[in-house]
Amino acid sequence: MSRDAATVMPLSAEQMERFDRDGYLVVDRLFSDEELAPLIDEICAEVDVRARRLHAQGAITDLCEGEPFESRLARLNDQTPVLAREIWNGILNGPAVFDVIGHPRLLSVAEQMCGPELIASAVYRLRPKVPSHELSAVPWHQDAGYTEPYCDDSNMLTVWLALVDADEHNGCMWVMPGVHKHGIRRHAKSPETWYLTIPDEELPRDVEPVCVPVAQGGVLLLTNMTPHASFANRTDAVRWSMDLRYQDAALPTNADITRLPDEMISPDAPSACYPPEADFLVRSRRRPEEVITDPRRFHEIRTRHQATPVTQRWSDMFDER
Repeated sequence: MSRDAATVMPLSAEQMERFDRDGYLVVDRLFSDEELAPLIDEICAEVDVRARRLHAQGAITDLCEGEPFESRLARLNDQTPVLAREIWNGILNGPAVFDVIGHPRLLSVAEQMCGPELIASAVYRLRPKVPSHELSAVPWHQDAGYTEPYCDDSNMLTVWLALVDADEHNGCMWVMPGVHKHGIRRHAKSPETWYLTIPDEELPRDVEPVCVPVAQGGVLLLTNMTPHASFANRTDAVRWSMDLRYQDAALPTNADITRLPDEMISPDAPSACYPPEADFLVRSRRRPEEVITDPRRFHEIRTRHQATPVTQRWSDMFDER
C-alpha cells in the first residue's frame, strides 16, 4: 500500500478523546510479529557487525553469538558499554527502519493527530534499555524540551514502539496524565547524563505518575508536552523499543518540500522544530510526488544532512558547559 494512500483511520472517537484528556494512549498490537521481524533482523545484523569490529579491536572477547535478540546486547554490554551507546544514538537508516516509520497503519494514526500533510520528524531513536547501562534510565522530561519554542503550541506526536514486551520490571514508560495541558516546564541538564530533566520542584505534586506497560508490537502515543520517564531495567535482558515523531508539514521543517500558500511561516521561524537531524515528507494528498518512498533516498537524506545547533531555550544548561 502506498504510504500516501488514504486508509481507514484506526483510532476511535473514544480513543481520541482519551488521548486529548490524558496526553497519552496505548494502542495494542499496531504491528504484528511478522511486520516487526525485518526491523529486528536489521537491528541484529547491525549489532553483529559492530560486535565483530569490537572483537577485532580486542575490546571484547566473546561475540555472544548464541544469545537471542532480547539478551545478546546485554551480554555484550557486560564487556563494554560502547556498542549499546552506538545503537542508542540513532545510527540505523536501513530499509526496515524506513518501512516502520512509513507503515500505512502507523501513518493513519499520525494523520489523525497531526493532519494529512505529514512530516516524519527528524528525531527517531532505537532505545535498547540495557541493564545497568549509563543511559538506561531516562529522567522526567517533555519532548518539547528538546525542540524549538516556535513549535510548542502545535502537536508533535511521539510514537513509542515496543519491540519486546515492556513492563515495570524491564523499564516501561511512566507518564503524568493531563499535565500536557499546562505547557512547557523548565528543564535543566541532568547531572548524571546529557539528558534534559524537569527539576523536582517543577514537577506537579497533585498528579500521580502512571506506569504504562506495552506488549510487543503495541505503541504508546504521547503529545510533545506529556511528561514521561523510564527507570532502571531490573532484568537480565534488553528492553528494546523505538520512538518516532511526526508533525504537520505546516510547521518549520528542513524537509525538501514545496511550501503551500497556507503553510507560510514567519521569517524568524527556525529551520526546523529539531534542526540537528533531517525531516522528510512521509504522507501527502496535496503534493504526493514529494513523498519519500525509496529507502535509499531516506538513507541519503539522513546521512547527508548538515546538522545545525539544537535550540538553546534552556540557557542555564548551555551556560554550565
